[in-house]
Amino acid sequence: MTENEINYQNSHLNADMAFDVKEFIKIVEEKHKMIANIPKNTRNTKQIKQEHRYLSEYIYSFRFKIEGIFAWLDTYKRILIRFEYLANNFKSWLNIAATMVNLRHKFN
Repeated sequence: MTENEINYQNSHLNADMAFDVKEFIKIVEEKHKMIANIPKNTRNTKQIKQEHRYLSEYIYSFRFKIEGIFAWLDTYKRILIRFEYLANNFKSWLNIAATMVNLRHKFN
């Protein structure tokens, strides 16, 4: 691992019920050494015996908050369609958009 890479091992991968597939969970846990934080899909289950799998409701609750933030930021076309080539410029526009979202919710 180089200095610039992010060590994601032993971190949680949040996904919705649609990703409750044995092959996907196996890849996440064995190949990438991450913790699959995926709720059990109750539809289309033919098994009567329920197997227990780890699920942190606390960590899973952040998934919807993060998706909401991305949806708010997507209201700004400059962020949605990345016009900026330089990462510094894009980060600056991202900060401006986040400030606008916060101000809108504070004073609206």
